[in-house]
Amino acid sequence: MNIFYWISLLAALALGTVWTALRAKKRGMKTAPVFTGFLLGTLLAFVLAKGLYVALLPGKVFPRYGAASLWRMVAPEFSFIGGCLGMVLGMALGAKLHHIRAAKLLSVFAPVGALLIACVRAAEIFLDMQGAGTYVENEAFAKLPFALSNQWGEWFWAVCLLEALAALVVAIVFAVRKKEDRIESLRFERVVYYLCVPQIFCESLRALGMRWGFVRIEQLLCGVIIEGLLIYGCAQAGKGKGFWKRFWPPFAALGCIGVIVGVEFGLDKSPISDVFWYGG
Repeated sequence: MNIFYWISLLAALALGTVWTALRAKKRGMKTAPVFTGFLLGTLLAFVLAKGLYVALLPGKVFPRYGAASLWRMVAPEFSFIGGCLGMVLGMALGAKLHHIRAAKLLSVFAPVGALLIACVRAAEIFLDMQGAGTYVENEAFAKLPFALSNQWGEWFWAVCLLEALAALVVAIVFAVRKKEDRIESLRFERVVYYLCVPQIFCESLRALGMRWGFVRIEQLLCGVIIEGLLIYGCAQAGKGKGFWKRFWPPFAALGCIGVIVGVEFGLDKSPISDVFWYGG
């Protein structure tokens, strides 16, 4: 992978560690769980990003490379969602090892995690079109930050920078909002939710990605996470109401997921213009 990509990741981790530590101190917490969490999170992010890719697409690399598939440093052979899950798990373990509630540390970490995602997505401009979308036909947009250029001077939409912008907005909003302070885990849950929603759209724009046929795996994983958060939230809130009044949001989300699956099928199999499917 490009050396500038690794430099960007290290800079993002350093920035994230410092900001999380400052947020923890401001809330009267010790900083040791933060440093432990980032150390474990960095390790687990790599393990789960690589492991989830191999587990979900075993026939793509394992028959050819065998056990070496688990440490091949090739950009497309990592799951971004797996990396995020690893970082979250590392922070939770850091909290447990220092005998504090995981929800408390994750709430502090949540907007920082969104910033880390923004940095990592932005760094994809160094990964040989890994973060690119379709060909840019309008020359006015054939430049950064709208598009990325390949070795032949062709320009493709910079989807990774759109994802970075969405994550940065989430980081800023939930760093300053106070409403989520009333429930310990609420900030973390909402940050994850609002990171996954735009990711579903952005993943559809990517030219490269993990796929089962026309199904984009990372897009599907975001849908599963959203569904899980909605079910959990509805189970916690609205007690005393009827089943439908409590749990209609997860059913509505399932309907939206069904529509997205139909759109992806149309984009992959139908000769109709992509503009029609995205517009619909």
